[in-house]
Amino acid sequence: MSETRKEEIVEAALKRFSHFGIQKTTMNEIADDLRITKANLYYYYADKSTLLGDCVKSVMDEMSTREYEIIQANEGGLLGTLFSLFELHNNYSKDYYMLSLYEKVEIIRELSMQCMVQEFDQRNIKNLRILFERAIETKELVLIDLEMATYAFHEIIKGLSMFHRISDIITGIPNIDNTEKILVSQKRAARFILEGKLISKQS
Repeated sequence: MSETRKEEIVEAALKRFSHFGIQKTTMNEIADDLRITKANLYYYYADKSTLLGDCVKSVMDEMSTREYEIIQANEGGLLGTLFSLFELHNNYSKDYYMLSLYEKVEIIRELSMQCMVQEFDQRNIKNLRILFERAIETKELVLIDLEMATYAFHEIIKGLSMFHRISDIITGIPNIDNTEKILVSQKRAARFILEGKLISKQS
């Protein structure tokens, strides 16, 4: 099976899903965009849910690479790196906002999709742990319980995202302006949570 052809299909599907949403996108339209037959498309992807899974995985893999680069750069220390990660996620949310509303779609109930969502959560937790551990080792941060702090921070940041997007998920009507509200809230929360825990480098 041609991986190049699958990548082309995923790219075309992402454009459709991102612009029109998952429910309003048909396999016929994706085939037309690629100028291939529907039979040819179904040879690679038997149904839309399988294609959607590869689309989500493609975005997650690309984001993971960018996250690694930001974490390695460590620009601005802990808070600066966290803000850069928030901004990265915000940019992806803007680019794929219609795709990010997949929670309302029945497809999300499939086990494979749930596993990917859980994998994304676990990766975020792992990244946070790496950042907090490094900040502790470099005497930038003081934490009593690393594991508790990591999970609590993750839950709060994720909860803020859901808080600003819940109406979109329920109604299915996207409001991309919510992405900026999420970013502002996450930065404000991070400052508040870490206040008193960050050690000043000024002598």
